[in-house]
Amino acid sequence: MVGKKKSRNASTQQQPSNRAGKNGAPYQESAGTDPAELHPDRLSSDLKSNLDRLKRDMGGSGDIVIREILARNFGRKVAFVYVDGLVDPTSVSEFAIETVLNEIKQFASEAELVEAWELERDAEEGRKEGEARYEAEDELEEDSHGGYRGITSEEDRKFLQQFKEKALAAGEIYQISDWSKLYLHLLSGDTLLFIDRIGSAVIASTKGGERRSVTEPESQTVIRGPREGFTESLRTNTALLRRKIKSPNLWLEEMQLGRVTQTDVGIMYIHGIVDEKNVDEVRKRLSVIDIDGVLESGYIEELLENTNKTIFPTIYHSERPDVIAASLLEGRIAILVDGTPFVLLLPSTFNMFFQAAEDYYNRFDVGSLIRFLRYFSFLIGLLLPSFYVAIIGFHQEMIPTSWLLKLAVQREGVPFPAFVEAFIMETVFEILREAGVRMPRSVGNTISIVGGLVLGQAAVEAGIVSPVVVIVVSLTAIASFVSPAYNIGIAARMLRFVMLIAASMFGIYGIACMLLILVLHLCSLKSLNVPYLAPYAPMIYPDMKDSMLRMPQDYMKKRPKLISRNNPVRFREGAMGNQQADRDENEPHQTQDPSEV
Repeated sequence: MVGKKKSRNASTQQQPSNRAGKNGAPYQESAGTDPAELHPDRLSSDLKSNLDRLKRDMGGSGDIVIREILARNFGRKVAFVYVDGLVDPTSVSEFAIETVLNEIKQFASEAELVEAWELERDAEEGRKEGEARYEAEDELEEDSHGGYRGITSEEDRKFLQQFKEKALAAGEIYQISDWSKLYLHLLSGDTLLFIDRIGSAVIASTKGGERRSVTEPESQTVIRGPREGFTESLRTNTALLRRKIKSPNLWLEEMQLGRVTQTDVGIMYIHGIVDEKNVDEVRKRLSVIDIDGVLESGYIEELLENTNKTIFPTIYHSERPDVIAASLLEGRIAILVDGTPFVLLLPSTFNMFFQAAEDYYNRFDVGSLIRFLRYFSFLIGLLLPSFYVAIIGFHQEMIPTSWLLKLAVQREGVPFPAFVEAFIMETVFEILREAGVRMPRSVGNTISIVGGLVLGQAAVEAGIVSPVVVIVVSLTAIASFVSPAYNIGIAARMLRFVMLIAASMFGIYGIACMLLILVLHLCSLKSLNVPYLAPYAPMIYPDMKDSMLRMPQDYMKKRPKLISRNNPVRFREGAMGNQQADRDENEPHQTQDPSEV
């Protein structure tokens, strides 16, 4: 509630109020007490005080633009505040400042304006002594954003309402009196409007600034399919997903994470398809994150995982809108972070890291063949150097005699055992690969390719390694690039060295033991309480239709069993057949003369 406004000639002494406070004790409030003094986190009714505090809190930053306007017919002074570079200049000038100036119909000379302002200020100082401008804390009215309006009188409330309705043409308008929320809007690209003698600010949505345009993603390229990828703008990314899924059931929940950065994070899912327990679990895990800053989705990826004691990625990420849209249709949850084009998907399974969007754009036989090659390439990249070391060191009887003699001749001048050879070449290739990634793009690929050829040839001629090791390491490197998900390839690269050590100590038996431990470890992993190896472990036969091989679309009638429990059906052949029959029945039948045929 807002207190009643007293007469201007009221006594300068205000009697203490006998109204009880929150705890039942009498509440004492002196005349002219500003709620900003009682609550430092709230705006003051004095325009100059608010602008001084804003300049002080922002450290006098040069990109903070303050535009003060004296409106004589309004009888008040207003000020626009925005951050240069975060706003759309057209929106600020045309829909905020220009519309306010157009409302000021009567202009006076500069001297008259200054004189009118001084007279108004003198009259205001006289009124401050005789009227109670604010009520107690419990009677201040909360606005829609949880702040307090801090309006002095019914006249000010009506004025502010008319001002928002007539003087501002922005699409979204808020009213806030809390400093923390005000700074969040200011640094998000909105424009603040301060009005003298009103203890709240009007927020006009003018977000803009320089943004990267929608381009083709570089990490997940396809031959056939959409060429658009996510950007660093959260709102652009949500718009790309809504273009794919035009359904009112596509829900978006937003929150801010990071005490300092206040990064916008969105949770996107399809209501009616997603498992509500998974959504509640994601909300719970995000709500307990207390960190200074979130600059990329990787900051919260580790905090969302069930466990970080694994080298395998348990959360899938992608920068392709079609991949995320398809996952949402399966019942998964997308987590979008402002400032990064990579969107997280929960829950994720091991099978997802070998699937690509292009598998569903080609025929099922082509997609199945390519997907099988990815699994085979993953095994080659993981086990080929280890098998070479194990066979050369422990199981020479497995090699044909003629080939064994050639290998013995090639290794005659090599001073190192097979394990040291493979370990040296693998380490050198990892260094070249990392150098190619970090160097400028124009020379990075050249360095990695030429460097590998030159160093490999030089190592063979110098007698440090044998030619077979160079071939094995090259095949391993090529196979590690086949996986569409880069992070699953990193896991294979790390495990490759572990397999090498096991093969050098125990041969093929060591490789078999490590594979057994690896499978047991994968079976123990979960992603958002969904088994990581599903549909292999546990074995779910209906979901096997879209695992290592891809069946035709009319065979995959149901969504993954452990992902979407509420609405499992996604392909309704009968309904489509009935619709086609209805169309055929409604179309006019045309007969043709056999002679024309």
